[in-house]
Amino acid sequence: MRSTFGGIETTLRGLRAQQLALDITGHNISNANTPGYSRQVAGLIATDPYAVPTMNRNAIAGQIGTGVEANEICRMRDEFVDRRTQYENASLGYWDARHRNFNQLEVTMAEPTDLEGGASIGSQLNEFWDALQKLGNANRPDNVAVRSVVREKALNLCDTIRSTYNQLKSLQQDLNTEISVRVGRVNSIAQEIAGLNREIAKVVSMGNQPNDLLDHREQLVNELAGLTDISLQSDELNRYTISISGMMLVSKDTAFAIETQVNTDDTDSIPDGMNEVVWAYNGEDVNLSNGELKGLMDMRDTEIPYYLESLDTFTTTLVDKFNTQHALGFGLDGNNGRLFFETGSDASNITLAADILDAVNGLNNIAASRNGQVGNGENALELAGLIKDQSFVALGDASLSDYYGGLIAKLGVDAEKAKVTYKNQKTLINHLQNMQESVAGVSLDEEMANMIRFQNAYNAAARIMTALDEALDKLINGTGLVGR
Repeated sequence: MRSTFGGIETTLRGLRAQQLALDITGHNISNANTPGYSRQVAGLIATDPYAVPTMNRNAIAGQIGTGVEANEICRMRDEFVDRRTQYENASLGYWDARHRNFNQLEVTMAEPTDLEGGASIGSQLNEFWDALQKLGNANRPDNVAVRSVVREKALNLCDTIRSTYNQLKSLQQDLNTEISVRVGRVNSIAQEIAGLNREIAKVVSMGNQPNDLLDHREQLVNELAGLTDISLQSDELNRYTISISGMMLVSKDTAFAIETQVNTDDTDSIPDGMNEVVWAYNGEDVNLSNGELKGLMDMRDTEIPYYLESLDTFTTTLVDKFNTQHALGFGLDGNNGRLFFETGSDASNITLAADILDAVNGLNNIAASRNGQVGNGENALELAGLIKDQSFVALGDASLSDYYGGLIAKLGVDAEKAKVTYKNQKTLINHLQNMQESVAGVSLDEEMANMIRFQNAYNAAARIMTALDEALDKLINGTGLVGR
């Protein structure tokens, strides 16, 4: 037989359930603009009815409901989209690093040319060629003003080559420092995730859902995935195990650190003196396959060395071929055998030879003549021909001008590829985020509708409670005189 007060308990359950639903709605509204927050919903189910089916149960018309209860607070999240976003974030981080640094490379190489007043190597090379052409074709190759222009343009070319080379080395060193910073961030995130794993396991073991902790951890996982490609698994207590190329980074509530150490192995793919990323506990290399760290290391170890080596090849060829041809010509004093550039120069230290820099006779020592005659400028034309008309094996059978032009063309193609791929990857990530937002995002209109719905349900339950109270009052105080 049901209790006389059974209706009060049923209604009380309704009040509690609707109050909880209102509290959750308020939590959703409060976090409508919180990054990474997932909408929460009260899981309401009907409680077990009365009476339990047995052979000797009370004879009643049928089972009577006993109210409602919230059996869980659901976190609205699409885990498939989360894992897909995690995977794509690694590619986004990789191409973001390449896109940013190829932009910096273009600025360093001052290309496209002639946009900033001719500050690039290509524009300086053209101006040097033009000055030699004018010297060779001049009516008076012995003219001091024309010779002065040749020396000035040569000095500008040397300065630009050295400056570009040093800026490339500085960019490489900046990337080396940035890699160390990113490694520190990976360790920090790993420690945080391990700590969250510990807290999440405590809550799950009590049979509850740690929704806000899960949101925080998912944000950290997405950031970590942008830094390096990771694999992820979870256990029965919803603790994440995270690995990088099969090596454990986080296992339950333990984080395994990675670190940087200076490379001293000349045979290694990492340039000597640069930081390599290793596991702190065994010194093994961290096998990075994707993510921002991989992008930074590829730029530091592959792309920038390519341009440094190409610039060195260009410079040493220029110095060698130019000196050989210049030594065949004659200065205004009738002597030959002089060098134009300092012998042994490369991109880091290229400069003019002391004979050309001489404050008194330097201009006269420019060997413009092919036969020793003062009015002859044939050797100046031969020198100009070295820049655009002759090809060299060391440059892949290209001229100096064509070789450098090809180098800049490659830079442009690589930079454009990085830009387009980054934009495409960003578009894909935005699409995945929109998909997740359609499930996990808080809609204020929907929450306001829910608030009205739960509020009215609460009010209705309160009215039932009032009606039951009035009925019980009549039953207790208004029927019979026994016990008074």
